[in-house]
Amino acid sequence: MRKESTTYQYGGRLQDSGALAVYWSLADQRGAELSYIMAAAVANVRNLEDNIRTLAQTKRIRVTEFFQDFDKLRSGFITDAQFLRCLWNTLGLQLDKKEAELLIQKYDLRRNGRVHYKKFCEEIDKQFNPRQLGEDPTSQIVQPAEFLGTVRSLRPLSSTQESHILGVLRKMQKFYHYHGINLRTCYEDFDRHHIGTVTESQFYRSFPGPPDVSEEEMALLVNKYRDPEKPGLLNYLNLHHDIVALNQQVAAEKELSTIPQRNVDQIPIIETKDPALNQIFDKIRVAVFKNGIRTTEFFRDHDKLRSGIITENQFVCGLALAVGKEAQLSRAEIQKVVEYYRQPDGRVQYKEFCDMMENAFNIPNLEKKPLQSVVRPQRGALSRILKPLTVAEDDRVEVVMGEISSQVRRRRLMMYPYFKDYDRGIAYTRVVTPVQFGRILHFLSLNVAPEDLKLLIRKFEDPASGDVNYPAFVQAVDQEFVGHTLENVSMMDNNRTNTVVEPKPILASDSNVGYEDLMSRIRHLVLTSRLRVAEYFEDYDPLRTGSISRTQFQRGLGLLGLSKLGQHDLTEAQFKVLSDAYQNPMKEDQVLWKQFTHDIETVFTQPDLEKAPTYEVPRSEIFCVPKPGTVDWENATGDHKSLVESTLERLRQRMNQRRVLAKPVFQDFDKHNNGHVTRSQFRQCLTILELHTTEAEMAALEAKFCNDVGFNYLDFLNELQPKEPPQFMYEKRLEELRLTNQQKKLPELNAAGDLEGVLTKIKTKVARERIRVLEFMKDYDKLRSGRMLKTSFRRALDLCGFELRESEISILEDRYQYPRDMDYVIYLQFCDEVESIFTFKELEKAPLQDVKPFRPPEEWELNKLEPEDESKFNICMDRIAEKVRKHQMQLFPLFEDYDRVHNGTVSRSQFRRVLSELELGSMVSEHDFELLWNKFDVKIGLKDDVNYIAFCEMIYALAKFEWRKP
Repeated sequence: MRKESTTYQYGGRLQDSGALAVYWSLADQRGAELSYIMAAAVANVRNLEDNIRTLAQTKRIRVTEFFQDFDKLRSGFITDAQFLRCLWNTLGLQLDKKEAELLIQKYDLRRNGRVHYKKFCEEIDKQFNPRQLGEDPTSQIVQPAEFLGTVRSLRPLSSTQESHILGVLRKMQKFYHYHGINLRTCYEDFDRHHIGTVTESQFYRSFPGPPDVSEEEMALLVNKYRDPEKPGLLNYLNLHHDIVALNQQVAAEKELSTIPQRNVDQIPIIETKDPALNQIFDKIRVAVFKNGIRTTEFFRDHDKLRSGIITENQFVCGLALAVGKEAQLSRAEIQKVVEYYRQPDGRVQYKEFCDMMENAFNIPNLEKKPLQSVVRPQRGALSRILKPLTVAEDDRVEVVMGEISSQVRRRRLMMYPYFKDYDRGIAYTRVVTPVQFGRILHFLSLNVAPEDLKLLIRKFEDPASGDVNYPAFVQAVDQEFVGHTLENVSMMDNNRTNTVVEPKPILASDSNVGYEDLMSRIRHLVLTSRLRVAEYFEDYDPLRTGSISRTQFQRGLGLLGLSKLGQHDLTEAQFKVLSDAYQNPMKEDQVLWKQFTHDIETVFTQPDLEKAPTYEVPRSEIFCVPKPGTVDWENATGDHKSLVESTLERLRQRMNQRRVLAKPVFQDFDKHNNGHVTRSQFRQCLTILELHTTEAEMAALEAKFCNDVGFNYLDFLNELQPKEPPQFMYEKRLEELRLTNQQKKLPELNAAGDLEGVLTKIKTKVARERIRVLEFMKDYDKLRSGRMLKTSFRRALDLCGFELRESEISILEDRYQYPRDMDYVIYLQFCDEVESIFTFKELEKAPLQDVKPFRPPEEWELNKLEPEDESKFNICMDRIAEKVRKHQMQLFPLFEDYDRVHNGTVSRSQFRRVLSELELGSMVSEHDFELLWNKFDVKIGLKDDVNYIAFCEMIYALAKFEWRKP
């Protein structure tokens, strides 16, 4: 284009008029082409910036922080290479040559090869400009196309389909809100690259519900949210955003319909140019009481003679210094107080003013006036007032706090603890500094523009200290927080001070509970707590007249548990009902407590029952009443009952199938262990247990099991998972004991029938445990006569640990009985007989005697089988030995694994198990097992075990193995 221009222009002048016309026509053509090229370049740059902005928000990157590393002097400019390198390192964005030239041409303002990166960052992170207050802040913020770079579907749908999809979305939003489901987290496992899209099969597979969404509705959703640039993929992130937006819309509609707008000015300031004197005094009195000001200290220095009078100037200085800032007193208000206390000589009587201020909301010498009523300040009158602003400023503050309130509600922020952490004075002052206030808002990500922050600080500024009243701010933006309340200002009497308001008398008709219901609740409390009612009243009646005063009666009821700190909150009206019912007819100010005690303690028994032996005492269960607020289920409708029964049956089947233990889940929420949780906690517990119910079913369950305390989950679980009542075994045990005691002698087990068997049993015990029987016997024979009483003989045998039966001891007594006296036994003969197993007595007199030591027989060798059973036993052993010989099997190791104490025995079930593991169990029938058990039976305590050592050795012997070498 420059070459063409030289053709028609020479030396800066045109040649002629014809050439001039040709030149202008060509210039217009070139200008149009140039404007088109410039517009295309601007559009390309704008699209490129939009892509960079979307990528930066996707990666959560502040672009400015990375460019500053190349700009040490903070000039705002870096080189072209540094600019492109930072884009590549930070965003992973590698621009081609054309795109790089477009960006560099736009931001190379000085045309010196250096890029103005600050302007680029402002364009990318374009936010609200506080200097442009005249423009709408929302119009100044540039929003990216979509989060994570996803785009909206452009597929046109009909109005019918759109309305149908909106109904499906509303149904999904209600289901997700009730069950606490986040649609985005359901698909994140399939979205490995975090691009917001999944395949159609993955969308169907992880769709979280609701279950009543039909196939046609699912097809509509799939058609609506297909990604136009990626065939086969669905944009689940857009569906998630639509659900979130719909949730916010429903919450906003609910808030507008149910929650009234809250007034931020909890304590409005009434501004008057000439305020009344009582209003000035109230303002000063509140400031003195709140700040603990001793007003006398500010005036007494001017009164050297303590006359109570100072000059007007001194009074004005002292009043301004004392409460001028705290009470926000103007010059006119101070002058009004001066005029009130001025004396005829021009001086001011400060003493009277200080006495009134020092006794704010109190009466001096109150201990001498017990019947005097103290005037209390109105609720909220002692709280900090808010500073008035102009109408425009108040409107702007309302808008800012509305935005903060929506964020607090959406994010469920608890703001008060964050502010309280900065309130670390000697006591909680309930204020923070303006710097701390802004820092806390920034920490909570509640970003406010500087001008709006100044307005907030001015609105909630404490007039006395200049700090920010954070409880009032939190109460204004958080609907669930209540810091302080204020009574109706119109009810405050501004024309009178220290006015005593007579309380409204409380009558028995004010009670919401009748006499019978109240007595039923008290009887239930006494019955369940097992209280002795008389003990709480008899100390007030030392003469036992049966009558006490009303205050004493109320005090006794409080000790009984009928108070705010007890188990039942007895109101004044309910107490009035009781006191009127038991009023003493002779003395109206007293109550018949004995009659009250008699009526209450009938829950246990009836007095003078010995005079009426045929009277049938009612059961104590009839005095148990449900907690207040419980629904009378007997009078419920049939539809309601059937709905509850069907719901419980369905939940019961699900719990039985999944074997769910529900009670610990409810106990985690029951911090007071009273068997109740709140309604929201009940819904949360069912969600944790995956016991899903509809809203109608949930309302039916709450109607049945809810009361004034909360949801009675114990009754709910008793009906949902009823337990079998315990069997009362007391009478059965008594019958068993009676039958047992009728038997004079118990049957003896394994008792020897002859003397030889008894002696063998004793000798075996002595030989194995090396017992010296004589040592246990001779202590009962002091004279060494060789005989002892039979009772002593029995006692000595028990000390030896022989465990002999009654018949066996009788056989020994008959054998060694002393001939001359039937009550004695010759124990020496018995001891000699037992000790003969070791050696021969007086062996030194018989040196040629051949002594054969006693060898205790093996216990299993004493087991005898019938001849027929013995032949079957031998056949079974031969069959087992043949297989053991053929396979060269090891028997001991498996038996030793079960022999933990190494006594050579195992139980019968273990014996069978070992044979099965050795593949020998199939060769032994059930009768053969019985024969094996009986043959190798060994008594271990009172249990029958099997001697596996003898069994193995016999098998090895039959298999003709070498000793211990199978």
